[in-house]
Amino acid sequence: MSSSPSKLFTPLQLGSIGALQHRVVLAPLTRNRATEPELAPSDTAVQYYRQRASPGGLLITEAVHISPESLAYPSTPGIWSTTQVEAWRRVTQAVHERGGLIVCQLWHTGRVAHPDFAKHPSNVGERHRPGVSASQVQIVSRSGKPGKTLTYDGIRDFAVPRELSVEDLQRLIDDYTLAAQNAKAAGFDGVEVHAAHGYLIDQFLNNGVNCRTDQYGGSCENRCRLLRQVVEAVSGVWADGKVGVRLSPHDAPNGGNTFYGCTDSNPDAIYSHAVQALNEYPLAYLLVTEPRWVGKHDANPEKDPGFQMPLINLQKYRSLFHGVMIGAGGFTPASSYEACMEDRQGYDAIAFGRWFISNPDLPARLKAWHQSKSSRDRQEPTRDPPWLNRYDRNTFYASGAEGYIDYPSMEYEGAALSSNATTSIEHEGMIAGKYQLMDPSKVGTSLTATENTEARSKL
Repeated sequence: MSSSPSKLFTPLQLGSIGALQHRVVLAPLTRNRATEPELAPSDTAVQYYRQRASPGGLLITEAVHISPESLAYPSTPGIWSTTQVEAWRRVTQAVHERGGLIVCQLWHTGRVAHPDFAKHPSNVGERHRPGVSASQVQIVSRSGKPGKTLTYDGIRDFAVPRELSVEDLQRLIDDYTLAAQNAKAAGFDGVEVHAAHGYLIDQFLNNGVNCRTDQYGGSCENRCRLLRQVVEAVSGVWADGKVGVRLSPHDAPNGGNTFYGCTDSNPDAIYSHAVQALNEYPLAYLLVTEPRWVGKHDANPEKDPGFQMPLINLQKYRSLFHGVMIGAGGFTPASSYEACMEDRQGYDAIAFGRWFISNPDLPARLKAWHQSKSSRDRQEPTRDPPWLNRYDRNTFYASGAEGYIDYPSMEYEGAALSSNATTSIEHEGMIAGKYQLMDPSKVGTSLTATENTEARSKL
């Protein structure tokens, strides 16, 4: 990595979305807590986003369905109805009240959506009938058997999707346009096109799924056509510099670290083409996922090898994209600081998922920790560095407030330690002392984190 200083806690102009005061971004995070049957953000969702907002900080919403055709997980929100728009408006207002910025990630899951979801009350008629894809290619496991998914009716095999016709694709683009218009009506500062993680647009990019012989299949240019058309449609709704895109280039052909079995015979070629094509649009940013999440270790942040894997996509694609590039996937407090460079060798900003879930004031914690670390390196007197709340993966996709709005901030936990006061309205739902703490320097080190038992004894 370059010797250029880190810019993680310096300002950044993010297209015409606004001026960021720091570069610690909330990554898009599915939380499965939308209301039923409206599939709208709940009252606790308003609190969740409010807690994570900071002056000049960027929040990217959880993935938001553009239509009922995209439904692939229970209780995930949409933005196609008036009820949903009104609920999202309460979220954006809460974030703006705290000086934050928020963009809406527009989502279509494609073949990940099981036909069972067509029975959801929000899906009326045949216009939006899941699941669909570039081609009739089923999601299968490494053993070749159909993969499994969760519906409202239980565990099901992934179905063979319906291939979208050219006429269907025009209707699909209209759905993206409506979602972009609704996001503007809801008060968002911009939108992000979700073209990653094995969902619909990614299915068109990868020739392990896209077997078409028309203008949407075959060459890299053809397989990028839907991505281009969606970006153009969404950009037609929003002003220049208000649209972002997310991509997840994977690291191996015909296997490797992919998403929902979305493989390609030459992933470097298709994603290089896609990244360079996006230079033709006045985007606010490109969000790139590093392919290093290792799920079986996710409950143990000390031993998760994903935190120590190299930045593959930074090396491959940073030089190809001319605008702001945000990195996501397996960053630690230390590696985020090192990876955020302004000399075009590093990312311009870093998006956090798991650590932002468990630390609503993550930007402040990271800044304080790095300042403390710098003082210790200079052998200057310093207070104990701020620790991180350990995340509880068991509550990531559960319902209710637990693991959602009850992680305490440093400010609230400090007040609880000093006065044992009840929660304020601003911090309603936070529970001081409920979650274990860990030293940020221990993330990904394979060492045993030390719980702050002294602090616990004071509660």
